[in-house]
Parts: sequence; C-alpha cells; structure tokens
Amino acid sequence: MTNAPVAPKPKAPKRHRETAESLASKQKDISVSEFFAKNRHLLGFDNPRKALLTTVKEAVDNALDACEEAGNLPNVTVVIEDLQPDRPSAAKQSRYRVTVVDNGPGIVRKQVENVFGRLLFGSKFHRLKMSR
Repeated sequence: MTNAPVAPKPKAPKRHRETAESLASKQKDISVSEFFAKNRHLLGFDNPRKALLTTVKEAVDNALDACEEAGNLPNVTVVIEDLQPDRPSAAKQSRYRVTVVDNGPGIVRKQVENVFGRLLFGSKFHRLKMSR
C-alpha cells in the first residue's frame, strides 16, 4: 500500500444566510379565491362534474360535523338547482346553486366571514383525527 497524498476537498462557497425579517419581506398573503384559482386540481375543482361533487361533499361533511359537535342527530337536506335549465346539452359551462340546510347550531354572524372566507378555518382543523 502506498500512502499517496489526498488532495483537500475544495471549499464550498459561503452562502448568504437569510434572516427571518428578509424571508418575511418576501412572503405574501394570498386570498382564498386566488389559492383556489391556482390550485383547482388539488382541491377537486379541475372539472365541472368533480367540482359539483366536491362542493356537495364538503357542505355535507361540514353539516355533519356541526350536528355532531352540537350533539344533534343529523338532519341534512341538499338541493342542487340548475340555473340554466334551457342551455343546450352540448354546452360546456353549467351553473348550479347548491343549498345545504342542517339542524346544526348555526354560525355566529360575526364568524361568517371567517368560516366562508378563509381557507382551513373551522373548529375541527386543529384536531389530528378524522371522524369520517
């Protein structure tokens, strides 16, 4: 065996370390509507049929959660209304109104904006278990 000298490894260039303040200055708020527009495929809204199914599923899940938290035996009614019933069957766009009524405790008026206007706002989000 020969003891050949080993060449030293070249040093990596020093990286500039970011501070919390400099990183924070690059962050931006994104509205729920902007997030949905950019991530339709992740949220189940990438095609019209799937969007309607996702809408109904989320609304019913929320109704069941509300009834469960209130200790009510759920009574949920779902109405899907075609807002353009006379459109040709080949039309690519459809508009529907989805109404979900349940016997949960309701939403306090001052929380309506948070419940419907913010992503991931709710009483069960912080929990690590799924009930269904």
